[in-house]
Amino acid sequence: MTLHRPAHLLAAFAVFALCGTAQAARPLATEDADVLERGQCEAEGVIAQSKPSGEPSTRGWTAQGACGIGINTQLALAYNRSRTDDADASALLFGGKTAILSREGDGLGLSLAFGLVSAKADTGSMEHELTYLNAVATRELARGWTGHANLGWLRSESASANSTTWNLAVEHALGNGVDLMGEVYGDDRAKPWIGVGARWAVSDKLSLNANWATQRETPRVNAWSIGFKLAF
Repeated sequence: MTLHRPAHLLAAFAVFALCGTAQAARPLATEDADVLERGQCEAEGVIAQSKPSGEPSTRGWTAQGACGIGINTQLALAYNRSRTDDADASALLFGGKTAILSREGDGLGLSLAFGLVSAKADTGSMEHELTYLNAVATRELARGWTGHANLGWLRSESASANSTTWNLAVEHALGNGVDLMGEVYGDDRAKPWIGVGARWAVSDKLSLNANWATQRETPRVNAWSIGFKLAF
């Protein structure tokens, strides 16, 4: 999602979005409709890089925890730290997801994701920057194939602007715990991103993931991330 933000905030949001936080189904930036049950929790860690053509790269990491609290809802807290040249930035997210229609078998699942993001430059203070709401749908398309669709609203305080966001993604289960996926996503202010990714379930508790994405904006941006998820 690209907005015209002050330069000192770009580092925080470039990698924050790239890491696929806000409860997204890593390594996708696209959200899925599934919600953790009460008492179920997940911890995630991600490192990432975003590189606009001809410009300095942004590198960073994100740590996130999420737990189901009942009433078809999960809550998440994520922290991101990123660096571009000599400029550091950080961001803090508090979000959640509530199931409107729980997915059963190959049926349709519908959820509402929501969140607040605060950010600060290296010498600044943490300030509220983003608010978002996201309608999420997930459904099995065919045997071994699952599709996801998102449609949302995003408010940037620094840009004093609202954006419409959208995501489309598909996953394919290869077997032996390996899933491949592709997605396209963006907003009404910039050209879309195209991404591919892979996930490997090492066990029923631990999975590893990686993705690569590109945005044919001017300048063109390439990005990658790798991460893990631990369920408990």
